[in-house]
Amino acid sequence: MAVQASTLAGSVPTTREQIRTRSRILAIDALRGIALVLMALDHASFFVGAGLQAESYGGLPVTLQSVAYWGSGLLTNLASPIFWLLSGISLALFETGRQRKGDSEWSITRFMLIRAAVVLILDLTICNVFWMGQTPYVHVLTTMAVSMAILSVARLLPTRMLFGLTIVVLLIYQTFLGWIAPQLAAEQAQGFAQAFWLTYSYDTRPAIGFPVLGWGVLMWLGFVLGRNQARAWVQRPMTWIALGMGFLALWLSLRLIGGYGDLGAFMAGNSWSHFLIMSKAPPSLTYLLFNLGFAALILAAFYARQTWLERYPFHWLVVVGQVSLFFYVTHIVVYNLIARVVNALPLPGPRVVWGYGTWFAGLGILLLLGYAYRKIRLRYPRSLLRYL
Repeated sequence: MAVQASTLAGSVPTTREQIRTRSRILAIDALRGIALVLMALDHASFFVGAGLQAESYGGLPVTLQSVAYWGSGLLTNLASPIFWLLSGISLALFETGRQRKGDSEWSITRFMLIRAAVVLILDLTICNVFWMGQTPYVHVLTTMAVSMAILSVARLLPTRMLFGLTIVVLLIYQTFLGWIAPQLAAEQAQGFAQAFWLTYSYDTRPAIGFPVLGWGVLMWLGFVLGRNQARAWVQRPMTWIALGMGFLALWLSLRLIGGYGDLGAFMAGNSWSHFLIMSKAPPSLTYLLFNLGFAALILAAFYARQTWLERYPFHWLVVVGQVSLFFYVTHIVVYNLIARVVNALPLPGPRVVWGYGTWFAGLGILLLLGYAYRKIRLRYPRSLLRYL
């Protein structure tokens, strides 16, 4: 998960490069805040029975509800790819900060392993208890913990080698999805190991939604990118505009051609809206490119207008991004409790309306808790809270 910007930028910048680095971290925190807020919308709606589905599972055909549902789903789909990529960037920033302070490589690895263990425990306890699904569920934090543990060792490789290996894993994984597509389409039973590392399954005990090799590559790529945060090109808005447009152009090419990287390709006879529906579990390359393309454009806007992030109405996004793990765990508890009340009432109208209502109500509570938590953590920087 994300290492907080306030920890890394605790001293007053004294050079122009340090000032730029601090601003870039604020942009990253704000983008992470957007991911968390959209994730909250998705989960709040799910808890009250309004499924905002705008993705497929195993590439299987999807029956879309009205545009209010799947249009909202397209927005919430931004959350997971952003969340994963920025977790890697933040870990790299943490590594750099600790190295500048003279910490040993072992102490950095130990911190990452302890943090991975904390993330895993939170997912298997609080998140599991308050998740409102039908089965015990290995959710995003478990997969993230395993990916972080792998990275704690892989980070010792030279950056170029780590980048190359990550790209190889990504390409091989997308090739594997094409090979396994008939099995997924036939909805054949999968073993836990295959689901956990490679695909997904809601039939295993516990259910698996985020395969390690499908999503971990985003953390590892983010880590490589984070190691380059001091380079001038990273802060330029045009860099992110070019990346965003490039990702979207590649997405469109793969989507039109179908096949590699496009599990559940668009078929003749589908409605135009299905052109935007891609496989999230397991994550196809088209799904990742589409969402990261728009994420890059948002990041470009934050870099172009960095002063926006220092005041309202955008500063609260920075705060959410800086307490990301706390916000994630707490939002499941808060929306579980609110949903219990909402689901007990005979409320009229479409469920999506109550999904948004639940989301807004929960955000108010979560922001108050987030501000209070950040204040406490800053007051006690060496406490156990540094792992959260």
